[in-house]
Amino acid sequence: MKSMFRTVIIAASAAFFLIILGPVNAFNPVEARPASTMMFELPASGGMFFPGEELQYNVSYSVFDIGLVKMTIIDSSYRNGVKVFKGKAYLDSYSGLPFVDLHQVFYSEMDEEAFSQFFITHNTSKPAKMDYVKYTYEYSKNKFNYEFGTDPGGVVTKTGESTISERNLDGLSLFYYARLNYLQTKKFSVPVMVNEKSYKTHFNFMNKLGEQEIDAVKYPVETVEFDGTSDFTGVFGLTGYFRGFFSNDEAGIPIVAKMKVILGSVHIELIKWTRPGWTPPKAK
Repeated sequence: MKSMFRTVIIAASAAFFLIILGPVNAFNPVEARPASTMMFELPASGGMFFPGEELQYNVSYSVFDIGLVKMTIIDSSYRNGVKVFKGKAYLDSYSGLPFVDLHQVFYSEMDEEAFSQFFITHNTSKPAKMDYVKYTYEYSKNKFNYEFGTDPGGVVTKTGESTISERNLDGLSLFYYARLNYLQTKKFSVPVMVNEKSYKTHFNFMNKLGEQEIDAVKYPVETVEFDGTSDFTGVFGLTGYFRGFFSNDEAGIPIVAKMKVILGSVHIELIKWTRPGWTPPKAK
């Protein structure tokens, strides 16, 4: 039973970009050099990289609420001459669950198309000794570097590198890639770095208008649906299939996500947001 609940919660984090947000004790990684101006330049495709935006989601499995996902855009910077947007995500299992105590933090620096330039994740369950995995990319040299270790203190336990032929997404930037493209009518296959290997995730952007009901508002929310599959089927309990329902507006806020796991399905629902001037669009 403990293994089942852990598999479900981790699946929620790995699947539909449930990249990990949670408690205050998250480690702050070495970040890219701050941009020379505080002006935030939004990409032409919309306002998905919005500084200060914070989104919170409830994760449920069957009738059980199992965790909270929180994600935010911090600001913009430059890394190796490339404009990047700094995002952070946290995943926390709810206190009182009898079988699992899961806390993890992801940090990503993404370019304007959401491809990863730098990525690090920390297991924050034990703040005194947090395991981390770090990815850095040298696309000009077709090189990918990874590092394992523990913080605080930056104790490195393993390093390695491999050759890559194209830009990759990470778990968090995958979420923003979907937001940048969900209004298209097109199929995309994009590489995603998982467990130090590059796998394909296949998106089917349908531009399919619909509506979703959530507890956070008293009316149906107008949404655009898409779905897809990941080639890393079975990793973290996933079957590979997912569906997303994003707000039908410039913000492209994920409203609801559904995904298949070995033991059934997981439901992710928007419960709280901080984004000046935005409310979920009402279905017509």
